[in-house]
Amino acid sequence: MTNSDFEIFCWSAPTVAQNLTVDEEAVLTASETGRHSLRFWWGGPSAVVVGFSEKLDQAVNVDACRMFGVDVLRRSTGGGSVLQTGGVFNYSFVKPLDRMLDPRRAFRFGTDLITGILNSLGLAGRAEGVSDVAVGGRKISGNAQAQRRRALIVHGTLLVDFDYDLAERVLPYPMRGPDYRRGRNHRDFLVSLRELGVDIRNVEQRAIEAARSVFGKQNCSGA
Repeated sequence: MTNSDFEIFCWSAPTVAQNLTVDEEAVLTASETGRHSLRFWWGGPSAVVVGFSEKLDQAVNVDACRMFGVDVLRRSTGGGSVLQTGGVFNYSFVKPLDRMLDPRRAFRFGTDLITGILNSLGLAGRAEGVSDVAVGGRKISGNAQAQRRRALIVHGTLLVDFDYDLAERVLPYPMRGPDYRRGRNHRDFLVSLRELGVDIRNVEQRAIEAARSVFGKQNCSGA
């Protein structure tokens, strides 16, 4: 794949809602332009983002969100609810499709990217559950996908810094969770780069370098 048909860049809209809109626009144009893109962006003012098929009253503590001024948004991809804050680093990978991909293979675009970034930071990440990446058995990344309009989007999070207390207030224990969670609450189950003692000042550059390495080895026409 040449640089002319795959763009890797960092750019964040002011709010999480606007960033989700940017993702949707990329999906709409991917099949028309034939371009693959990988955008890194930061969460802005706090927001809970709910998966496409989740029931709001089960996935979010709406009263707590209202109390703490946390927006509640819904994305077009599957998976569980996540708390977005300014310390959450995100990626959005979009590519045109000429055929449907096995979801497990499609998730590899995201989990391989996250483990590549973690490796560049001196951490050993491991794919867990359906679409998580964990360090030392604690979740540091969740990923979601959708295949529609002849395009694939895989996007996900990397917890650089995180407000565990706010997460406990606005996110109930999930109705369904991966086996490796083993009943742990958010504070004990999740981990951030800051908590792991990583120098977080160069995360963007490390992410771009890791992406070039990972996608240089992958054939983006498949997983």
